[in-house]
Amino acid sequence: MRKLFFILLFTFTTIFTAFANGPLPGWVLPELRNYPLETYLFDVGRSEGVGEEAYRSAIAKAHKKLAEKVLKRAVSIIVTKSDHVNYQTVLEHYSAVLEDYCSWHHASPALQLKGLQHRNLSLDNARTEQETYAIVYIRRDKLRDIYKNQILESQRKIKSFLDMAKSAEKDLDINRTVRNYLRTFPFFEAKKEGQIVLIGLEYEYDANAFSKLVNAANLTNNRHHQWTHRQVIKRVKELQNNIIVNFNDICTVIDSQLSQQIDLSDRRASFYPLIYKDSEMISPFAQKFTNVLQELMPEWVFVDPMLELDQPPVNIDMINRNFPPLRLSASCWENGEKVTIRTTLRNINTGAFVASSVVDFMKTDMRDNIIYQPRGYNEAQKEIADFRPRYFEAERDDNTEISTSKVITEHQFTPIGGLKVELWTDKGRGPLTIKEGDKVKIFATVNQPVFLRLLNIHADQRRALLIDNFYIGPDRVNNNVEIGQFLCAPPFGTELVVVAARTDKFPNIETIDVDGYLFLKEKDRKKAAESFIGLSDKRGLKIITDEQMYGPQTNIQQNGAQLILKTMAK
Repeated sequence: MRKLFFILLFTFTTIFTAFANGPLPGWVLPELRNYPLETYLFDVGRSEGVGEEAYRSAIAKAHKKLAEKVLKRAVSIIVTKSDHVNYQTVLEHYSAVLEDYCSWHHASPALQLKGLQHRNLSLDNARTEQETYAIVYIRRDKLRDIYKNQILESQRKIKSFLDMAKSAEKDLDINRTVRNYLRTFPFFEAKKEGQIVLIGLEYEYDANAFSKLVNAANLTNNRHHQWTHRQVIKRVKELQNNIIVNFNDICTVIDSQLSQQIDLSDRRASFYPLIYKDSEMISPFAQKFTNVLQELMPEWVFVDPMLELDQPPVNIDMINRNFPPLRLSASCWENGEKVTIRTTLRNINTGAFVASSVVDFMKTDMRDNIIYQPRGYNEAQKEIADFRPRYFEAERDDNTEISTSKVITEHQFTPIGGLKVELWTDKGRGPLTIKEGDKVKIFATVNQPVFLRLLNIHADQRRALLIDNFYIGPDRVNNNVEIGQFLCAPPFGTELVVVAARTDKFPNIETIDVDGYLFLKEKDRKKAAESFIGLSDKRGLKIITDEQMYGPQTNIQQNGAQLILKTMAK
């Protein structure tokens, strides 16, 4: 019998309140009319206190939310094309940029949007409250021009290094040739970032957006007639002629490629676990890779924020005070018999790509029998997709205690002042590896009074309802609320913890009691997801505009969050 215990606790902490923003006060909303959404990209940040430090903190939060917004739009365009023949190609091509949208990165994305302006709304409106509201904004056409120029500048830098590399190759100076080819790598990533931002900043939906990303990834329209990133990667591999048969060989090549792009006397970086494709899932290969990489790069001092933080990441300022500005992250991509490891080093202060490496090898060349894909990957991906967090807003029906509203609105972007939900554990926020017998505390933070519904999807795809209509009242808004404890036990594999939060009670959901656990009665995955979210009757579903969502939040709202867990025997 699986021993999974969730103890509903009414304890909470007040150590961390900076991340969550409550609904905007009424006096802020008229200010937003000066920034029509079709013309401006903007967001509002709130900070406790007054003065210059509080103002900078509010700016940082608003800036972070803008980066999230741009990335979310680009990601939403891509994931809707999951059946497209070039879907995996696009994901891999833009992986270094889109990794900012991973659960452990999007709270402090390395993407630093350029050219932003800001105002102290509290100061401008002569407010006397002990809090500061800042608006960060930019015209969409101006941001578009900035990133078009970034793409052009990246192309110029790439051409310059390619010319130097080809000149060195003529002189038969292989070391200088390889070094100059490698120095193009961060500029290729900066170019990709520009392409993603151009897609993500648009207000109107572009039906050709995904096709543009496909063309850029495949470079079917290379007007500049210069080598592509793929061609440079291929040439570096030919010149280096590295023999890769084990983990040591992989990590040695990564160290060599990074070292030839940067010259740092103090090589310190926040190091995040290698993930499989874009799944945020960690495989046995990833764990071995991490251990060997750290052993073979002794001059690098790695700081693992997943182990050192027992609270969720809050903002760039906090991260910078505790960790070095460089962030090293990696992903593993399986394409038939070929495996590619992509590693990226970014400066999270400036957003700049500092260095990157790309190493590929054939599975048949490896001496060890390695499993690259996380256990339960395919089924877990389906569960993650169907139970994904979604923002909903419903017209309130005052005649019913439980909302069964006739008109439900769904939108892929959470509005300013909308319901926000954060979910994490005392062992970290990103994908976690938990061993048998481990106890894990689960916390939630919400920015409005809500009812919570919590689901644990086991490794065998059974769906256990752990919490239903658990209320977080006004006295615990913007505070860390411990909602349960998890004891790791069989069956082992990839598990998903999903929370749905609603400002009104959830409708009833059918469950079956098995050995003390309430499993969802509905077996069909998609229907079970709709039932859990509380939207099994989708008649009247419609999408509302961004502008409608920036008014006072008077309707029922709903949002959610997910955590990925890998459970294993001792």
